[in-house]
Amino acid sequence: MRFGFLSEAETPVGTTHYHRYWEVMDEAILAEAMGFDFFGTSEQHLLGGLASVSAPETFYAAIAMKTSRIKLRHMVVILPMQFNHPIRVAERIATLDIVSHGRAELGTGRANTLIQLDAFECPLDETRALWQEALIVVMKALKNDPFEHQGHYFKIPPRSLTPKCVQNPHPPVFMVCQSEESHGVAALNGIGTLSWDMYMGWDYFKKCTDVYKNAIGKHPPVGAIATNSFGAVSLNAVCADTMAGARKQAHDSVMRFATPVIEELYPDLGRRSKSYAYTLELEKIRHRARDYEWLCNETSILVGDPDFFVERIQRYKDMGADEIILRLDGDHAQIKRSIELIGKHVIPKFKNPMMVLRENPMAGPVP
Repeated sequence: MRFGFLSEAETPVGTTHYHRYWEVMDEAILAEAMGFDFFGTSEQHLLGGLASVSAPETFYAAIAMKTSRIKLRHMVVILPMQFNHPIRVAERIATLDIVSHGRAELGTGRANTLIQLDAFECPLDETRALWQEALIVVMKALKNDPFEHQGHYFKIPPRSLTPKCVQNPHPPVFMVCQSEESHGVAALNGIGTLSWDMYMGWDYFKKCTDVYKNAIGKHPPVGAIATNSFGAVSLNAVCADTMAGARKQAHDSVMRFATPVIEELYPDLGRRSKSYAYTLELEKIRHRARDYEWLCNETSILVGDPDFFVERIQRYKDMGADEIILRLDGDHAQIKRSIELIGKHVIPKFKNPMMVLRENPMAGPVP
């Protein structure tokens, strides 16, 4: 089981992005020391304090200079060309791979809020097709020298990518998946999943896992090699010394994030475009969007003590997950405490279970 730390540099009212960015860098350094496998953030635009990293390629370069082992995964680069040209995506991931000594990983997506899609004038009904062709171009640029492409959106004559990646043939590749359909698309392309915002419960998660696991490896990958990985993303996550303490600490950050996502951000997409119709499934749980205990117990939100984390992550693993990705955001001191507890009490039980002390051999009075 691989462990990922996801931060979107959530910046509460009354603080600054400057302050929060430097806090997140401090958190990433600690995550490396505590045994996390990768760090990442998603590319977001115009969301104010909710998710504030709009130029992750710049942010990762700074973190690369302060770390040495932890992987740096884009979660995600938005691929429709209104946001990013695929040649630029390939150039930037290769540059990050160089400055991080081969630690870059590429997660992709098509954007999931009208706030950014409308601002960048991206046609909603074409985002899947735009994402797909851009992904093909990115992978051609990374694996072929020279590469070329003649498609619907891009017509690129033979060219050679500069610079080249350190990793051979290229870094691992993933996509954000929220619907059963998108998990099938990931498998069809031979790339890993970042299974995002699973507010629809365990049965829904299992359906998506089965769709991916039953299809991955049965089609030629879009890249030179396949990335066979199912990542379960937990939004939000807070680990504390006690269950009661965790639930108290997490309340504000959970409600600040999950409630608007369920009530407005995602369903608004489904009402505007059939391409995002899956988001209307959230209408079924709209009445639960302000039910904090239900959100913590029945969705992908993960709030509790280390034992609860172990139990929940084991359940994900048993259902087929290869990774757990924890969105740790909000208060800086609480995030660092979560990272420490997860690194000390949770990760070892999945990485080195034989080394975990299970009983005290000197229990009782010493004769």
